Amino acid sequence: MKKRRVLAILLASAMALSMGACGSDDKEEPPKTENEGGGNDTESQEVKATVIWRAFDDQFQSGFRIIMQNLEEEVGGISLDMQDAANDVSTAVSKLEAALTKGTEVVAICAPDRESTKTMMEKCDAEDVPAVFFNMEPMEETMEQYDNITYVGAQAKESGEMCAQALINYWNENTEIADKNGDGVLQLVILQGEIGQQDTMLRTQAYEDTLKAQGIEYEILAVDTANWDQAQALDKMNAWITAYGIDGIEGVLCNNDNMAMGAVQACLNNGYNNGDPEKFVPIVGIDSNIDALEAMKAGSLLGTVLNDRTNQSIAIMNVIKAVKEGKEITEEVVGVDCTVDGKYVWVPYVIVDDSNLDSILEQMSAISQE
Repeated sequence: MKKRRVLAILLASAMALSMGACGSDDKEEPPKTENEGGGNDTESQEVKATVIWRAFDDQFQSGFRIIMQNLEEEVGGISLDMQDAANDVSTAVSKLEAALTKGTEVVAICAPDRESTKTMMEKCDAEDVPAVFFNMEPMEETMEQYDNITYVGAQAKESGEMCAQALINYWNENTEIADKNGDGVLQLVILQGEIGQQDTMLRTQAYEDTLKAQGIEYEILAVDTANWDQAQALDKMNAWITAYGIDGIEGVLCNNDNMAMGAVQACLNNGYNNGDPEKFVPIVGIDSNIDALEAMKAGSLLGTVLNDRTNQSIAIMNVIKAVKEGKEITEEVVGVDCTVDGKYVWVPYVIVDDSNLDSILEQMSAISQE
């Protein structure tokens, strides 16, 4: 019964988010799978697919995997063999080689890093097995070189824009308390993910582009990497509080929620972000992990951006079926709100605010109980 309840929440949330992202008065339909509503026996034959995850123990990846596992039963016609790369390239490659040897028909890969995607794609192509990469985008030259490759993900730039916009909205709406030194300049710090990784670069650049586009006078006090990690982010934020004073930091933009929660903890340890609007450092993250959503509900985190794992999971599974059957990838085939651009399937981010916080928190809470 619990699994059915989780599936109902996931699909209802996916439908609601798709409606919000489309912003249209047209009649909306729930996310659908490619074989839903008919199809012949050949088309509905079960596809054997291997899914290689960067790391099972990562909070974002774990939630993503649970969603996909739950949807496997609901979707039907597909058998998923989940493999843990343990955030190690050699392990990921070894798992892929084993899957290819066993005769997997399609592989879906969230690689440990971008560089490894080339090697993994070479191995898939040598065995004429289609590859669907997700959450770690292959290099452009890799995408161009092969025909049997697809990427499903979200535009990193979009999440950076939304993240910065949340901070800008707070700054504009709370100027008297937000501008702690009264100089009219937003002094902020930035916590980055892995240096050189595409999401890190695009999200960080989008912060500045959005601040400039909105006409915000700002000063970046410091930028440093915390490698997507909460503990590292806590250490970096503590060092910045020591260097600039907690009132000297008027905003924190983080490339993901893990790092945002490290920054939140540093503020809490200094008696800030406990509900007093005069003692608040606005911090924004990306991913909508459950702890970030709960912190947002409690008022200790300003905001987060949903990396829509539910719709991405539906998209990945429908793309797996389509590439196995040799079908063209279209928005209709993908089955959720998205943009198909050649070999890329882009599922939009969703900014979390008062209108959808409760529903997204319910969705993530249901997943965490699995």
